[in-house]
Amino acid sequence: MTNLPQGWEIKRLEEVCKNSSSNLALKDIKDKNGRYPVFGASGIVGYVDFYHKDKECLGIVKDGAGVGRIFILPKNTSVIGTLNYLETFENINLKYLFYFLNNIDFSKYVLGAAIPHIYFRDYKKEQIPMPPLKEQERIVGILDESFAKIDESIKILEQDLLNLDELMQSALQKAFNPLKDNAKENYQLPQGWEWKSLGEIGEIITGTTPSKNNPNFYGNEYPLFKPSDLNGDMIIKFASDNLSKLGFDNARNLPKNTILIVCIGASIGKIGLSGVNGSCNQQINAVISNSTFISKYLFFVCLSNYFQEILKKNASQTTLPIINKTEFSKLQIPLPPLKEQKQIASYLDELSLNIKALKENYKTQIKDYEELKKSLLKKAFEGRL
Repeated sequence: MTNLPQGWEIKRLEEVCKNSSSNLALKDIKDKNGRYPVFGASGIVGYVDFYHKDKECLGIVKDGAGVGRIFILPKNTSVIGTLNYLETFENINLKYLFYFLNNIDFSKYVLGAAIPHIYFRDYKKEQIPMPPLKEQERIVGILDESFAKIDESIKILEQDLLNLDELMQSALQKAFNPLKDNAKENYQLPQGWEWKSLGEIGEIITGTTPSKNNPNFYGNEYPLFKPSDLNGDMIIKFASDNLSKLGFDNARNLPKNTILIVCIGASIGKIGLSGVNGSCNQQINAVISNSTFISKYLFFVCLSNYFQEILKKNASQTTLPIINKTEFSKLQIPLPPLKEQKQIASYLDELSLNIKALKENYKTQIKDYEELKKSLLKKAFEGRL
């Protein structure tokens, strides 16, 4: 901020806007069908028959998971108590302030662990480079146009990512439902295929967690897989917790190429294929292969919508979905001869690798676009746009 263009000056945030709060609770707008919108951390949360602000201003999330998120609030709106209002003073362009606040790292002002929150008193001293009003408007025009193009490009890439997921599921559907019959009752398997339960084709093991009270159970020799370690990759070799030889001897031992399937909680259905000898905790059921199936074939079956749906359908319908070992063992899959399993697994493996490479490319492009936004904001507030 030392080499700003002529006519610019440095102001504190408190010199360009004022902060005010709301005491409107979510319960206050429950079951109301008012004329005026009320905003929360994720956008409009309801309507009431009155409004707190009759002019356009900013809303900033001061409590909770979205702390530091900024909204441009239209006229005649209100916010719930987790947001504050920021109103600009004379000769300050609201959108200019909006872009500046999006350039601030609010994490340095966050207090509280259970419920993070920020206070205006802490960040009001932030310095904002302030050009004359016409220059503010010119900068906003450039940022609006640039960000609109960038956001459209990101939107296209995000849709491309979804299309890749659909492509994979389409390939899985064709592989495991070659006769294209969705009704299992009428499903006629191709010649040589059979319906087999998981319990028939392999050994089912529910994991355990060796006692944390014994530090000798933990070391760096064997991974102890948990749901969070199943990160979307097919082959899983590393875990956030690892066992010693003693811990491994006191756990459920799983050989390399074991199928790992989360069978409890919000991440039920997540899968992985162990790339090393290891163990797993009680949230995971493991399927150890026998001579009747290829591990990669079963991995792709379990990845399919067909299997994901029957898994969740047979899980207990409670707040915490769970499928026990007995019911899990009964789940049926279409099983072709070993030669055909190898062919299917090989094709899907190659397709999966190609899709993964494309996904990484798209994600990199999205990241680059986000970095471009940051670069434009930096230039804008250095007077270089």
